[in-house]
Amino acid sequence: MSPMKKLLFILLLLLAAFIGGAFLLPTRVHVERSIAIERPPETVFALLNGYRHFNRWSPWAEADPDAVYRFSGPATGVGARLDWSGDPALVGEGWQEIVASQPYERIDMRLDFGTQGVADSAFIIHGDRIGSRVTWTFDTDVTEGQGMVGGLLGRYFGLFLDDWIGSDFDKGLAAFQAFAESLPRIDAVDASIERVDVEPFRVLAVNGESSLDADAISAALGQAYGSLTAWMANQGIPLGGQPLAVTLAGPEDRYRFEAAIPVDPAELDLLDPQVLEDAAPIVAKWSPSGPSVRMVHVGPYDTLAESYERLAAWMMIHGLEQGGLSWEQYVSDPGMTPESELVTHLYVQLAPATD
Repeated sequence: MSPMKKLLFILLLLLAAFIGGAFLLPTRVHVERSIAIERPPETVFALLNGYRHFNRWSPWAEADPDAVYRFSGPATGVGARLDWSGDPALVGEGWQEIVASQPYERIDMRLDFGTQGVADSAFIIHGDRIGSRVTWTFDTDVTEGQGMVGGLLGRYFGLFLDDWIGSDFDKGLAAFQAFAESLPRIDAVDASIERVDVEPFRVLAVNGESSLDADAISAALGQAYGSLTAWMANQGIPLGGQPLAVTLAGPEDRYRFEAAIPVDPAELDLLDPQVLEDAAPIVAKWSPSGPSVRMVHVGPYDTLAESYERLAAWMMIHGLEQGGLSWEQYVSDPGMTPESELVTHLYVQLAPATD
């Protein structure tokens, strides 16, 4: 046999071994990594059940800072989607979408890498009120949509997939751990906090300000409400609901507010427009409205700051951004209710959703 024929024979044997060996390899590949996080499952689930926080810890966001990301669908849960487009040599382009979401236990996602194929991924959460263990999984069929040659190569590619992306998973989970544990330890499913769509109503309002001292704020609000109720009494206008205090922009060392009292629109319609004009600085207007977060605070007014901190942390965990306004509505009458039982509704307007 000539050397050329021997070489050809060897190549054919190698090709046969390559093809035969490929068919002995699995078509589906599984990768997973886990990490312990000192936050309860409710918090971990809230942080992972959407993509608004994803680039805070994603190992690929750092790899290609110039990549473009677009959010679509609901902010959380099934249908939440993230599309990306970046350097083909770094992150390429594709999308991922949440396809199943089981509160506090599991989130399943579908990923599409374009010509590089599709995959399924999941976050599996185990834990208690103290901490959680998060397992990040990745499953793919290395032959799907790859054709004959691509499918054969894909089977060999699958042998190295754990090494190639496992380190990214380790890096991402470590970054997620640091991010989650940097947040305040609060109840992520606090029953006193909920998203609401606030309807506007008519109010009479007057602006005021004070120092940041609690007693000074109370006195300034009392004076503002006093001027409102006195004017309303002179006009024979009854109170139409519980009073509000809207926080206004101002210097950091001052508290600027708009004190407001709900009124029946019909009562305002009966007034001579000149009477309202002469009432300045008292004005008739609409109350704040729109998509917001509401927290029910029960207790003394001097503990409101603690509730605002919890509310801010809750919004952060749930990926919600504050809009232009926040306000309080004093549901209980402090003259008739013990301090420990005072009910105050805290509202924070939400910023419009953006891609």
